[in-house]
Amino acid sequence: MYRAGFDYSRQEASFAVADRDGKILLEKFREFPPRNASGLPGWLEECLTEVGLTFNDISEWSVGNGPGSFTGLRVAASFVMGLAFGKNIRTRGVSTAGAIADSLELPESVTRVMTLFDGHRDELLAFGLERKDGSFVPSGVHLVLNRESLDQISDYDVLATMAKDHDKVAAVGGELILPRLRSVEHIAASRLIFNDEQNFSTPLTDPVYLRPAVFVEPKIPRQFPEK
Repeated sequence: MYRAGFDYSRQEASFAVADRDGKILLEKFREFPPRNASGLPGWLEECLTEVGLTFNDISEWSVGNGPGSFTGLRVAASFVMGLAFGKNIRTRGVSTAGAIADSLELPESVTRVMTLFDGHRDELLAFGLERKDGSFVPSGVHLVLNRESLDQISDYDVLATMAKDHDKVAAVGGELILPRLRSVEHIAASRLIFNDEQNFSTPLTDPVYLRPAVFVEPKIPRQFPEK
């Protein structure tokens, strides 16, 4: 049995595979151009080939379910659902934010972490986590913060973010968050595999978007005079 972790919640995709004993066989990262994920299947296949495996060898998939981009999360979920269709393959969604917090390898005394994402427009998108059986899992706290509302996360000992977001997050939070702010370079897909690893209750069809999809009222088609 081989277990795979896969995340495409941001522009960078991450992929990892572990064997039945928990040994990580590969951990890969690669950026794909925005709105162009056509190279993802070939890249994943190349990664597996490096360790002598194919998609048919993977019997369990842990896929990052966000917070992340609408397109990236749907691409990752749809791809894995296609691989698993009609086969005896277990799939689940795993908090991408949880993988970020797990990567920090925080001491056991830290039981709550708030992950922060650049929300643009001088806002921070905050996603709360709590420790469960050694992993950080969603606590149900979702916040949109600005400079005036940062007191809502004053009781969190650790604030986590991605290295790419660090400067923008710090610009909004300033000295109120900098002493507690920690960042990670990549979303390690191996952390998805081992995050609350017995919990398969979250389906791939339940992603968490950084921003909800916005409905735009369709325009009335232009009418041209008949000739």
